[in-house]
Order: sequence, then C-alpha cells, then structure tokens
Amino acid sequence: MSFLKRVRNKLFSCVPPIKRKIYAEKQFPETKVLVAGLMMCRNLGDVVIADSTQYLLEKASKEAGIRKLRLSTLDIRRQKDKENLNRVRNSDLVVFPGGGFIKYKQENFPKEMGRIISRAEHYGIPVMYNAMGVEDYDGDNPACLEMQELLTGYSNRYITSRDFADFLNSTYLKDSDISARRVADPAVFASEVYGISKSQTSDVVGLGVAREGLFTDHGVPVTGEDLLKIWSGIIEKLDEKGIRWKLFTNGLGKDEDFLNELLKYIGREDLREEISLPAAQSSRELVENIASFSSVIAIRMHANIISFALGIPSVAFVWNDKLRYFGESIGCSERYLEYDKIYDADFVVDTLLKAQKEGYEQGALEREKESAYSSVRDFFVPFSKSLLQNRRRDLTNKKLICYGLPNLESEKLNRELFEKNVEFFVSDDEAVVGSNCLGRPVYSPRKLCKNKRKKFIIISETLEYTPVAKKLIDMGYEEKRDFTNMHSYKRYVFKKGNVFN
Repeated sequence: MSFLKRVRNKLFSCVPPIKRKIYAEKQFPETKVLVAGLMMCRNLGDVVIADSTQYLLEKASKEAGIRKLRLSTLDIRRQKDKENLNRVRNSDLVVFPGGGFIKYKQENFPKEMGRIISRAEHYGIPVMYNAMGVEDYDGDNPACLEMQELLTGYSNRYITSRDFADFLNSTYLKDSDISARRVADPAVFASEVYGISKSQTSDVVGLGVAREGLFTDHGVPVTGEDLLKIWSGIIEKLDEKGIRWKLFTNGLGKDEDFLNELLKYIGREDLREEISLPAAQSSRELVENIASFSSVIAIRMHANIISFALGIPSVAFVWNDKLRYFGESIGCSERYLEYDKIYDADFVVDTLLKAQKEGYEQGALEREKESAYSSVRDFFVPFSKSLLQNRRRDLTNKKLICYGLPNLESEKLNRELFEKNVEFFVSDDEAVVGSNCLGRPVYSPRKLCKNKRKKFIIISETLEYTPVAKKLIDMGYEEKRDFTNMHSYKRYVFKKGNVFN
C-alpha cells in the first residue's frame, strides 16, 4: 500500500460526515454480474455465445463510463452444490448470455436454469435474458409449463430473443410483466471477441458435420445413413471440381463420432490428419479453425454464425427453424437449404460457389452487430448506473429496519449489525410480533405505514425476497433506493475509509 493511501486511510475516520459523502460520490463501486450459461459445453458454439456476451457487457461498461465491472461465470449444468449457487446471492445481476435455452424437449434446461432463477428470486437478484433462442411451446407439457413459470418470475427484468420474439411473447411471456424484442445472436462479434480474422490466402472449404440424430430429433426426416450419403456426394463433387476441403466439428463428442463414421464410409480413415481438423478444445480454437477456411458448408448454427462474423461465405443445412430465421435475417435465405435440397450434391456445391462470388450484403454484419450490442447495452447501462447512484450514500450511523428476523443459530450471524444499526424488526408472523429480538422490538408490517421518514429497510435472508418486495412497493417504498436484501446492503455502507469494499 502506498504511503499516501495509508495516510488517507488513517485520517479518513476524522473527516467530517459531509466530506465523507463527497468522497463517496467520487467512488465507483463494483457492479457484480454473474453470467450463467453453457461455459463448459463441448458444443463450443455455446461457449462462443457466452464469451461474446461478456465482451459486450465490458464494451457497454467502458463506453458508459462504468469503471468497475466484475464479471464471473457459472455453468448452469455444474452448479448443484450450495457453494456455487451462493454466487447468485453475491451478484447484482444474473445474465443468461444467449442460445437455445427456452426449450424443454432435448435438454433439461427448465430444471438447470430453475436452480439459478429460484435462488435469484429468494435473494431479490435481477435476471437478464439475452438473445434467447425459442423452440416450441406446449401448454399441456409439464416441462414447458415449468419453463414458462421461470420466465414470469418477479426477478426477471429484461428479455430479448434472437429469433422468434413474437412467438415468445404470445406463449411463454403471455402472463409476464416483460416482453421480448428480436435481436441478433451475440456470436456475430466473434472476430472482435477473440481478435481473429479470416485467412486471406486459404482455398480450403470447411465441411462442418454434426451427429447423426440431429435432424430426426427435430422432426426432420434425414437419418444418419442419409447424412453419410449426402456428405459423400458433396465430397465427390468437390473432388471432381478440384476444390480442396477439410472436415471439422464444433467440438461435441457425438459430432466427432459421426466424422469418424464418415471417414470410414468414404474409405479415407488413414487420411484423417490430411482431410480433417482435430476437434477444437476451446471456443477460441473453434473460431481459429473456421477462420482458416475460404468458405464453409455446415450443419451447426454457430459454425455458420461464426463464418458470417468472419466474412466467410457459408451454406447451411436447415434442421431447425432457427437456422432458417438466421439466414433470413442476414439476407442469405437461398444459402440455408431445406432438407429436400441437400440430397442434390450438384445444387449444394453450386450454391456454395455462388456464395463465394457474392459474399455478404454490404452492411449486414454491422446491422446485426448493432442489434446484438443494443440487446446488452439498452438494459445493462441504465441498470448499472441506477445501481451505482443508489449506492452512493452513507448508512453507517443511520438506524435501519429489518424485515424478518435473522437466523440466530447461524455461525455467521452479524450481531453487531443488528444490535448497533437496526432500530426494530418487522415480521409477518403474529406469534413473534410484540416480542424482542437481539434487544430490538418486533412489530407487524403496519408499523411501516406510519414510518413517514422511510428509514432504509433490509430484508432478512431468512425470508423469500419477492413477496416482501411487492408488499413494500405497494406501501410506496422504492426498490434499491428505500430497501434491498441483506447481502446487497453490505455494499451500501462505508467501511474504515475503504468505500464500497
């Protein structure tokens, strides 16, 4: 610690209260954001989404002058233990970064997301859904209704969709206080996120294959055997035209299994190192692999989105509506081929050659990037600024009200806080109203209606935050400005001169 900083900290306690307030207003307390996505998924397109959303949060913070942004991540499939889930409580905002989360058939997202969202509801942590992918809706399916219940919770403050916003609003969000708008997938920023550009000298076409059941799982009648024949025919046509090619995947193990089957099918297992790329081990490696191609034919959506982000022409096989929608949004519908077209190898290769000549519509990438950026910026910047403004206060020596009683058996009970700073408690439990807790009286919520000066209220973590928050708002209290949860309160208070530690 520098000499001047030590002197400042030593003298700080002697500075009059007004000076402390002025000093506090010059501070920039941290905004803690937890990005909860598929951070460790072997289908690396999902990791590119999460990386891109973090990049956009940092970009928005920097441009808005928000000086202290602390990002942390949580994989929604690896957070069942209490320690990991407590990271939700320690955050100011939870962000689902984008991707096909709003579905219930092929994945277990309702339960995996539900663990995080329920924890956010309990502690009053706002949740932001960025560029959500939407797949199907069935009002009679329990898993679908579970997903719908998650999306209509009190903590949910903002949602955008990368494809079917109108469908999302009319189904999952029909009983919600928020509505979605259409935005681009954040992975359109892949080039900037990783600092990678396409090769200017490559003449190799990338062939992005995927697992054999992908089409049939989504109701498209293309079997694994069909895919072997389709890719074999395309490879034959490329060879006839003297066009170099290499196979690759987005990293998923089952996709790699299919690649191996395809090599056997075409009788070239011994040439694997020459005609295919090793499976990418990270999101960066996936982007580097795609950047090494001159053009791409790919099944996976994010192989095509990354290609678009790098300015590499691509042709896609449509196994899900989301691919068709993306092709329309970038003005390349003719390159996103329906299943009945992909059996014709001549047509597929001719479509690729045409795409190579035409490239992309001028301005299409910038348009999509602005859409993806605005999805993050338009909510996060005002949210963060409001949060910082509300925190610039000195509550050190002011009496507070605690809604709900603390857990007196907890080893981490901060008795000093309650005994020194809390004037009285409020409880909905009539059995304890009129008693004392830690030397302070316990009143019913009616006491708050008479609290004309509106002392700051902290909501005990022994209670569910949401119903209490709704009750306080009905009484005229403003969230964050007049009340907050216990954990957030700790960052409102000065501590030994190190403001907002």
